[in-house]
Parts: sequence; structure tokens; C-alpha cells
Amino acid sequence: MTHPTGTATAPASDEAFVARWRAFWAAPSPERVGALSHPDIAMRFPGAEGEARGVDVWRARVAGVLERFPDLVLEPTGFARAEGGYAFISWRATATVDGRPLQWEGIDRMAFTDGLVSESLVVFDRSLLPA
Repeated sequence: MTHPTGTATAPASDEAFVARWRAFWAAPSPERVGALSHPDIAMRFPGAEGEARGVDVWRARVAGVLERFPDLVLEPTGFARAEGGYAFISWRATATVDGRPLQWEGIDRMAFTDGLVSESLVVFDRSLLPA
């Protein structure tokens, strides 16, 4: 993935970013995606071919996920900074799947531009979710 144009800058503080991320995923909404994401965000997801790009594509993806899992919540379980400006959030997801509660864990690797997520690589075990 390549960073969108702009200045590769992290949010003002890691704690503030994690709080914004937690607030978003406690009640996810396609309309609020832009509060975390750069307009030209580049994303990669398990099972998806290639790269998805742009905040409108991300909004549509969030809408699709919420259609499938209306009560989805992600709770951060850890945060770390790495070389190259990357940050990692580990998380635990909960949702009702086929009438039963389900939990799974994953990790997002993110890069930032102008304090917003400009690159996101999401990793989790898709085999835990029904097809």
C-alpha cells in the first residue's frame, strides 16, 4: 500500500486516537467513518482481493458489515507503535451470528496522514464466521 498524499503524521496522542477508535466501534456507523479515516484511505481485508481505496468505499464496507452483523462491537485490547509510523490495535469483536453470540479477535495495522488513518491492514480468522 502507498500512503495518500499529505503529511505522514500520527494523531496528536495515541490515547486520544484509541479513545476515538473505541467510540466509533462501540456504535459503528457509516456516517462517522470520516472521523477516523483519511479521504484516500487504502485498506486490505482478509479474503478480499487487492486494495480498497477511499472513504466512500470504507463507508460502504462498514454499511455491509453492519447489515450482516447489526450489533457488531469492537473493543480494543491493546495498542502499540512500530517503526515506519505504523500503529497496531488488537481488538475483540462481539456480534450475534445466526441467533447466537460470537466473539473473535483481530488486529489492525494502520498508518496515518494528517492525523487520520490513511492505510489499514485488517487481520482476523475468517473461518470463525459463517460464510
